[in-house]
Amino acid sequence: MSDLIRIFWSNKESPETYTVLPGEECVIGVQTKGRIFLHSGKQSKNLSKAGITGILRGPRTFFSEKNTKSLLVYISPLLLSRMITVPMDQISDSSLSLEDLFPKEVIFRLMADCEEADYKGLDVSRTLEKFRHLLPVKEEKEKFIREAVLRIKSSLGEIGIKGLAEDLGISQSSLERGFRSRVGLSPKEYTGLIRFRNIFKFYNSSSSLTELALEAGYYDQAHFIREFKKKTGFSPKQWFRRNANSGLDLSF
Repeated sequence: MSDLIRIFWSNKESPETYTVLPGEECVIGVQTKGRIFLHSGKQSKNLSKAGITGILRGPRTFFSEKNTKSLLVYISPLLLSRMITVPMDQISDSSLSLEDLFPKEVIFRLMADCEEADYKGLDVSRTLEKFRHLLPVKEEKEKFIREAVLRIKSSLGEIGIKGLAEDLGISQSSLERGFRSRVGLSPKEYTGLIRFRNIFKFYNSSSSLTELALEAGYYDQAHFIREFKKKTGFSPKQWFRRNANSGLDLSF
């Protein structure tokens, strides 16, 4: 299951406002120092010190206090869906407390282990394993969802949903239900997400946006611009100009 989880520390020494773009994983964050806030318009929400953000359809803006340190766990919705009792589409586009999904005593133990790992400089993978052992992972019943995800990824998002369902030997409605429950998006939304991620995979500063759109799987320039703006809040030209000197950190 290691291929379904990525884990590392994030240390923000200065106050910082930052935007997270849609990715293929959900993110668990445990703050051992400082706090993080979710910005939405003029509203600001103080997030739980042990929280989770589900798979996103659009950008989310966060603010971290000075000297905020977080353990970040990027987890596949295919795995997370086997650890929680609610369908994944109920946590899509949301930032929740881990206590909304897991027993309080488990989260208390996780936070204590994270603080110990931070203080003693321990290997964080051991902390994650302790957390995993406290939670039962349900048997995977809808294995066709995993296969569908693999096929969508291998096609770079250029696959028809009806044909995919037929190839898997299931109805399109079963595929739709399974995706919403296990991934948190519809199959069509997921193919759109994969194409969006292709943009950054194939990005080259010397390429034109027209070339980039075609390589990422967008054959209509207007569609490319519309989908990009929906997921970033900016047109492609605006976004790449704003981030030209940022090194394009795409770990989100």
